[in-house]
Amino acid sequence: MLLQKYFETRMQMIDEGLERALEFDKRHALSLKEAMRKAVIPGGKRWRPLLLISIFEMLTGLKKNNKQLPDAVFAACAVELIHNAALVHDDLPSVMNRKERRGQPAIHQEYGNAIAILAADALYTLAFEQMGQIKDATKANLAIRSLAISSKSYGLIGGQAIDLANKRKIMKINTLRYIDMKKVGSLLTACADLACILAGADDNTRQIMSSYAVNLGMAYQMIDDIEADYARGSEGLDFSDDYVPVSKASYTGLLGFDKARKQVESLLDECSRGIKPYPNNDVLMEFIQMINERLP
Repeated sequence: MLLQKYFETRMQMIDEGLERALEFDKRHALSLKEAMRKAVIPGGKRWRPLLLISIFEMLTGLKKNNKQLPDAVFAACAVELIHNAALVHDDLPSVMNRKERRGQPAIHQEYGNAIAILAADALYTLAFEQMGQIKDATKANLAIRSLAISSKSYGLIGGQAIDLANKRKIMKINTLRYIDMKKVGSLLTACADLACILAGADDNTRQIMSSYAVNLGMAYQMIDDIEADYARGSEGLDFSDDYVPVSKASYTGLLGFDKARKQVESLLDECSRGIKPYPNNDVLMEFIQMINERLP
């Protein structure tokens, strides 16, 4: 119950922060502003910004009047803006050509390709405007640099480019892992790193928290593949040696169900070991438990 209350209150902080960030005057470029807002609100699970705030509060201690918490909320909102910008780009006809996102028409379906591209670009810039509101200038500079590195050609955007380059090729497991490390892992690394920077954590803690976040994200991605292949390919039957996943470019397709499942368990075990020595780790342990409960 206490953890549920924690998640509810932090989710409210994030949603309120995003609402403030996406408040625009209504005089110019209305379709652009509407598209930006629709890409973010109501949004998805918000687990990236929740993770950032949870790591930050584990390291600083759960305090009723934590004066640094607003800075963590700015950083959390920035991460969520970049995540949603990437989804808008990813859905475009020239990229993954998705018609829907979260049960609604994709942004390009409703506003056209040009406005969708501009909306995503604007969300990227809005994210860094949020980062600029962090009060401690030294921490803000470090955090902005970390987020930029995670987003550029070495990170999230680079992962999208590699994914596109392999779209019509036979995917190998190392390529799939590399793509996910960039597309999924880069932004999660940023979540952990921003939390650590704002909390004033040492380099060792930054490394441990980054590993925790990446392993958590990779486990989440692998479970997505397992669930999707199960739902589309097995129709509720038990997995067996003759099970053939619908998507070959998936962890179950490339590794098989049993091996994919074992890798998820190994990743989650590593997450637990990494954060076990830290006090106030209940929320981060709950993230592990929530993902583990999804494992078929």
